[in-house]
Amino acid sequence: MIGYFMIYKSPEDKFAGGLMTLNDKGLPTNFKYTEPIKPSKIQKIIYGNNLKSFLASEIIGKKILEGENDINYFFIDDNEILDFIDTDKLLVYVKESFSDKETTSKENEAFINIADKKSYKLVFSKTPGEDLISKIKDNAEYFNLSEPFIRLKEALEFICSSNENQK
Repeated sequence: MIGYFMIYKSPEDKFAGGLMTLNDKGLPTNFKYTEPIKPSKIQKIIYGNNLKSFLASEIIGKKILEGENDINYFFIDDNEILDFIDTDKLLVYVKESFSDKETTSKENEAFINIADKKSYKLVFSKTPGEDLISKIKDNAEYFNLSEPFIRLKEALEFICSSNENQK
């Protein structure tokens, strides 16, 4: 199973986290989220630019990622939170790019070339095995690795806006 983890910030400065689990074909098998959190003024001052990282590691990440034993690795869309999420699972920051660069890897980074100059840059929280990079490449040839983040963001936007309407 593949996990897609995201933290969304609404225009009203509310944060919500979501985890969508996909099978190897890219179909959702599970979805979890947190209710929107509005940081206090003092939290905004104290944490400053690290507020999102704090929420990712200490509040949202702990609630959502706990007990997810069936997931092999988590894709994230925000490189800033890569080092802040506390999990024994591999985290993979994925960014779509266009390049004719061959599939390569070094320590905690890899470039996967798919077709038509479409590629993905991957940054790992720890050194992955070559078999994992090969597995991710197989997934990328079957479905767009970035597209689930669009669905996840739309779901979190809906949750934040629905929550806003209920109050």
